Amino acid sequence: MKKKIIFIILLMALFVYNVEAFNIDVDKIDLNSKANKLVSNLNSAYKIETDGFDKKIINDVEIEALSKKIVKIAIDKKDIQERRKELVNYIYLSNNNGFDTLNSDMFIKMFLEQIDKEKIEVSRYKDIKTVMTDMNDAMSFVYFDSAKVNGEDKDVIMGLWFKENENGYRLYFPWIKIDDDLNEYFKRVTNNEDKGEVISGTFNALSFNGSEDIVTDEILTNLYNENKNKVVQITGMDGNGSNTYGSGFFLRKGIVVTTWSLFLQFLTNSNYIYVNDCNGNTYNVLGVVAADANYDVVVLKIDGNVGEEVKLGESISLKTDDKLFMINSKYNSGFSISYGSFISQENGRLRNLFLLGNSDIGAALFDNQGNVVGINVGDQLYSELSYANSTDYLKKLQDVLIKKSYGNITYTILDTFKQEYYYSLNDEVNYNYIDKNVWEEYKNIGDIETNIPLVKGSYKDKVLSLRYKVNGSESIEVMYFVSDYIDNLIKDGYILTYEDRLKKVFKNDKYKVVIKSNFNYLIILILEN
Repeated sequence: MKKKIIFIILLMALFVYNVEAFNIDVDKIDLNSKANKLVSNLNSAYKIETDGFDKKIINDVEIEALSKKIVKIAIDKKDIQERRKELVNYIYLSNNNGFDTLNSDMFIKMFLEQIDKEKIEVSRYKDIKTVMTDMNDAMSFVYFDSAKVNGEDKDVIMGLWFKENENGYRLYFPWIKIDDDLNEYFKRVTNNEDKGEVISGTFNALSFNGSEDIVTDEILTNLYNENKNKVVQITGMDGNGSNTYGSGFFLRKGIVVTTWSLFLQFLTNSNYIYVNDCNGNTYNVLGVVAADANYDVVVLKIDGNVGEEVKLGESISLKTDDKLFMINSKYNSGFSISYGSFISQENGRLRNLFLLGNSDIGAALFDNQGNVVGINVGDQLYSELSYANSTDYLKKLQDVLIKKSYGNITYTILDTFKQEYYYSLNDEVNYNYIDKNVWEEYKNIGDIETNIPLVKGSYKDKVLSLRYKVNGSESIEVMYFVSDYIDNLIKDGYILTYEDRLKKVFKNDKYKVVIKSNFNYLIILILEN
């Protein structure tokens, strides 16, 4: 399938000082070397300690393979009874809980009936994510972006919950969500905010442990009132009045935390960045106090010693099915509270059953005691599964900043970052500094010329650098534009060695291929081992 790459333009500021830099640890590649330079010049007293943090997203091979088998049976054209009979081989049978076995059979029947009722047809996987819980259960989320629902093109999510018995993992509870469900949820939340209603509720009330604990309106109202002054919305505005929204929270008075990736979006797409709280007060962002690109956090100073500092909790104490709460604004229409469920954590990465949109990036996740245990990141948006980074790593920095007066907290002024990042796309010039013989060698890697036409880029120090401008919905991952190219790499024997939402790294004996989303660009690096 020909990819939807509209413009292919200059490889601007894509630079490789020497190939050895990439060979040190290709999995840690950050193409924003200007950002690295600026971050390295920030006050070392405000360094964020991130030992043990790792944002890799690795799928469980067994669960992924099992998910594919089940989905293949479920969407087959056979009669529902035939499909149900085939799925018996994968159904969860409990030796000590007949109720669980009965439930599993009933859930699968309802799952197949919904597929038939909605006339769901799928042709290819968009993505599969697997998650292990601390209850020794497993979950997978299978995404389709080219599905048909009652004859219309829709995104479809199939959730599969697996329990383990003596035969391994077996299907306990499957469910389906369609993009209409997701859009309706965000629309409902926004409408509630417009009307001044602070309770948004939850998108999915799935319980992992059968707990009867109910999140009441009273609980939500109390959590909201106690913590609403600790959170902010962050807005980037361009010259045409278009806005990019995100969220953040007060690490201490006058100091706001959000994600580094969101901050870079503001710098690239906006001319003006400001913060507003739930009371309608607006503050300019003065500059950057601290940042860590790998941890995906930036700490900003605003022009006012205002706000209430959050209390950082212990994310390590979270258990599967613990409720997490978020207070923020979807589109600057008012603040509200919503909640979801914690699934599991590994190396400082929280996996949650919590539907997130773009404006939720950077938002604090509160536990039921009102302590902040995580910060939402954009590694999985518009799906039931989402990721957050543990805020445990911010505790030392918070202690340092609280001990200082507002006026004595140093920062790098925002204009310094603006000068490095603001640029006009119209000023870019197309060029292709790739020798014909070099291109003849590299173009066969993943059949790149066929799958991604009209390549522009450069070749230096045995590194081929390619950059593309892509257009698409914010909810569509840039990686989907190169899915055919990725399929070819895998077919040619390349192994996926690293993956997150913004980057994939493939290797064989001779080459490393790095595919990275960088702002509104798609970047591909091909390096010799």
